[in-house]
Amino acid sequence: MKNIVKTGVRACNWFYPVVLSAYVLALFFPDIVRPGVVSAVVVMIVVLQLLLLIPGSLKNGLHNFFATLPAEDIIMFLWLLFNILSGLWCISFGMPVSVYLGELFTTALPMCFYFCGRQDFKKNTFSAYFLIAVALTGFLGIVLFISGPKFYIDHLMRLELISKADIGTMRVRMHSVIGSTLMGFLGAVGMLLSVRMFLSGREKKARIISGFSFFYMLLLSFMSNQRSAMAAAIFIIIYLNFLIFFEYRLFPKKYFAGECALMFLLIAAFFMCFRGAFMKVYYRLVSLPGSIAQRSDQWVGAANNMKSIWFGNGLGANGHRALGFSEHVIADGGLAKLYVESGIVGTSLFIFLMLLILKKSLKKSGLTAPEAGVVMITLLMSIGSNMMSFALSVPVFYYCAGKCVSLYSGQKAEKESS
Repeated sequence: MKNIVKTGVRACNWFYPVVLSAYVLALFFPDIVRPGVVSAVVVMIVVLQLLLLIPGSLKNGLHNFFATLPAEDIIMFLWLLFNILSGLWCISFGMPVSVYLGELFTTALPMCFYFCGRQDFKKNTFSAYFLIAVALTGFLGIVLFISGPKFYIDHLMRLELISKADIGTMRVRMHSVIGSTLMGFLGAVGMLLSVRMFLSGREKKARIISGFSFFYMLLLSFMSNQRSAMAAAIFIIIYLNFLIFFEYRLFPKKYFAGECALMFLLIAAFFMCFRGAFMKVYYRLVSLPGSIAQRSDQWVGAANNMKSIWFGNGLGANGHRALGFSEHVIADGGLAKLYVESGIVGTSLFIFLMLLILKKSLKKSGLTAPEAGVVMITLLMSIGSNMMSFALSVPVFYYCAGKCVSLYSGQKAEKESS
């Protein structure tokens, strides 16, 4: 049993290296390698590991077990259970079992990564492996973006990531092998987890690597040409500067003025040297509010046709997999999709969970800033994208949510014991 538990722990840390490697292999062996299947297998190993930990946790009795749990863990368990059970009414409302099962393995079961984050108080293996996997995937994407080989363009067409099989269309966005939406999201998350590695690194060399990783992930976010990812990257820079110079005053404010001047010069230089690219980014960013307004009709239509306002339509009933089975599919808008599928009861659980996590995280923002930032940008990006439903975005989101609680509870326990 111990070996299985250790395998499960490694599966949690190795999720992104293994699954992103599967996406790379699928580029060359599309008929053999199925990244979705690989992702589901790794998630099931993680779930098995967590289930095997339950008997040891109950050795002091069920009452003592629940008495020691923070409120966030209980609400998270109820939220996970709600999503799993929602398959009952999702299918009863006319959705095929395949629609629910597909969403179960990409949305519901990866929520278990929250409990993986709860186990990691002082460990940062997950963050390190995540950064390495995303960095290599991004590097491959840059190479393919520049070279534009025919087999890669055909692969993107097969995945319906581009609308025309030519190099000009391919270079509108940097897709790598996972699509520009996820590439931009993982790049933005990588910026924050690079900060975690910087805070945890004791050696000067480790901190230099973490700093380089931060700017590299920033580059990936902008190369994806995704509005939400670029806006998230800007938000992250503002968020970190606020914490460094104003909340904790780690450096004198004169350095902040110097940083602002340097950024202004860099932006001006970029504008003069690459005006076309600069204007492309500018127009993408200013169009962000309009894109939200365009999608709102879709969300309202789905909300007005809910089968149950209290329990929603069930997991997966309004996602991409429901295309052809439902007239009101929410293609973009993770938070709207969450409400329509979960109803008032499920949405209330999720909101309450997020409020508790962010409330505690903001109290200890110096300790939990990177992970709390991941939670916040995921929620922000979910306004216009289905970040709550992608197999590559759900695990890191819930892992960081659990890590926020772990860091806060762990420090509190250390103070009480000292």
